[in-house]
Amino acid sequence: MGFQKIDYDTWPRRPYFEHYHRDVPCWYSMTVDVDITALLPRLRAEGLRIYPAMIYGIARMVNADPALRMDMDGTGAIGVYDRVDPTYTIFHKDDETFSVLWTAYQPDLQAFCRAWETDMARYGAVHALEARPPMTGQGLFNISAVPWVTFQGFHLELPAAKDYLLPIFTMGRYREADGRILLPLAMQVHHSVTDGFHVGRFFTRLQAWADGTPEEGT
Repeated sequence: MGFQKIDYDTWPRRPYFEHYHRDVPCWYSMTVDVDITALLPRLRAEGLRIYPAMIYGIARMVNADPALRMDMDGTGAIGVYDRVDPTYTIFHKDDETFSVLWTAYQPDLQAFCRAWETDMARYGAVHALEARPPMTGQGLFNISAVPWVTFQGFHLELPAAKDYLLPIFTMGRYREADGRILLPLAMQVHHSVTDGFHVGRFFTRLQAWADGTPEEGT
């Protein structure tokens, strides 16, 4: 996975990064209802599941925006991954624990979902926090799900994660409201590299994908 270091001295975002990373470390989260009314019948027609499809949709929009692929390497240098892959949680009913898997992102929905099914068949029964350990140098971002409840807000506390810059996502149980099917999705970001503009663009693009309409700028 390529990691392109930025030129810190000429980086336009440098004063914002220093303020929100060094002076006032700041994360924030936003929860948005994603309208999946049009998406569900498309997935059913193609024989695809909603969970891997949403993982794909999120990963597609993250990879479309360099601001959402920014991270720090082991030396503390800031850069942008050429591609980031999604990790996601799976629940074990027998002991009520969960494991984290990852599937390599690819731009085709059906191909990604097939890869997800393959990874689930191979690693889904592994009872470990990391059922599939990451590769060295791999860029990974986190997705989790709380499919038992819907919610209007979700926030993580990261007191010791000052250098964690990649976004974190949490899906809830979808529900029907006024004839629409809505899925709550929480997005948590580090303000040093991600502003409200980037979060807004992410959700605009994700909704366009769910609607089956062109995603501006992807």
